[in-house]
Amino acid sequence: MGAILSPLTVGYDWEMAVLKKTGENVKEKDVERLADEIRMRMPWAQPGTDLELIESRVGRVGSFDELVRKSERFDEELRKALDKHGWSLLRGGSRPFEREPVGAHIHVGTFGRWEDAARVQNGMARYVAPLAALMANSPVYRGRSGDYKSYRVASLAEWCSVPQQIVEPALSQPSWGEDVCNKLAWGSTVELRACDSTCSTRLMCEVVALVAGLMWHVAERGEEHLPSREDYDSIMDNRWRAAKYGLQAVFVLDGEEVAADALLTRMVGLAEDGMRVLGVSGRELGVIRSMIAKRQTQADFQLAVFEAEGGDAHRLTRTLANIQRDTKAFEKYLRRAPTLPAAAPGDHAREILMSIGRETPYSVLVRNTPLSPARLDDMLTRFVDEGALVEGRSEMGVRHYTRTDVP
Repeated sequence: MGAILSPLTVGYDWEMAVLKKTGENVKEKDVERLADEIRMRMPWAQPGTDLELIESRVGRVGSFDELVRKSERFDEELRKALDKHGWSLLRGGSRPFEREPVGAHIHVGTFGRWEDAARVQNGMARYVAPLAALMANSPVYRGRSGDYKSYRVASLAEWCSVPQQIVEPALSQPSWGEDVCNKLAWGSTVELRACDSTCSTRLMCEVVALVAGLMWHVAERGEEHLPSREDYDSIMDNRWRAAKYGLQAVFVLDGEEVAADALLTRMVGLAEDGMRVLGVSGRELGVIRSMIAKRQTQADFQLAVFEAEGGDAHRLTRTLANIQRDTKAFEKYLRRAPTLPAAAPGDHAREILMSIGRETPYSVLVRNTPLSPARLDDMLTRFVDEGALVEGRSEMGVRHYTRTDVP
């Protein structure tokens, strides 16, 4: 066991929507009652609620076998309680026609010192994009579809999973909401917030093991924690690519292009030593390996259902909830799904340009991209110099931009 993560433990806050037969959310008080019922049946469980969502929490565990056993037991008891009330479960990164995104937050411990956790927070930044691509599961979101496999990641989870800052460990302070959070001010973990909620219990457990193994690697192998400006720009551009293309993305790492499937295969290898501490190996990550081999995500599964339902978000919601009564539905889809090609990266800069209309506030543009504000400023200045944009100022001196080809 390494000296930094001692002992290596894992846990999660896995959010899921609870639906009426109509496909709409039940009320918050009903979710609270559901959480109480589960807690009575399983005193070790720590179910929670958040914005009409039930949060599966299995506590702090120290082995993969324990994680799988408790996760499956929680799922079993949750479904029994849902059946009693006539409700159903929707497990995805969004509620297609409802508000707010849905996430799966992974906690890895045990850290004893703030600076160690902050260094791991920094070191994990380069792995956020491929992990977000792996977990992409929100391709239909608030009336939108077709542009992103994870609208949740693209929208910064409505400010609940914001792009990662790089911190000087000795000069950093507690913060909340970043893709990777140092949580020592509240507990003893580093939290990954970037992942969409998953529809598969087995996949959730496998991703937890992979994330724990990667954090162990970053902590115990002394990986470089402070990326250069160029590398940080690539990390943020990769985040956009992950949200847009899922496992079909091509990323840039250390100045070289690498396909998401190749990068994730490499990451499984890096995580091997840490996963072994939890009693699992990369060979046992069967769902992840199948996804990598076919470049298929849960978003692709959803999109196949969406197409079959004629592009209707309400019907998609009801059908997904029905399909997910089968706890192995995604795994069955993977077995017959085709292998998808890698996607040639689109032009992120042009996408930002085309999002600008007349007097578009700078604050809107900051929220439309994971790029650092410094890099966004450089891009906007270039567009102004090229004559594609006109910069203006509000009465308060706040910038806004107008595209010159907008009538």
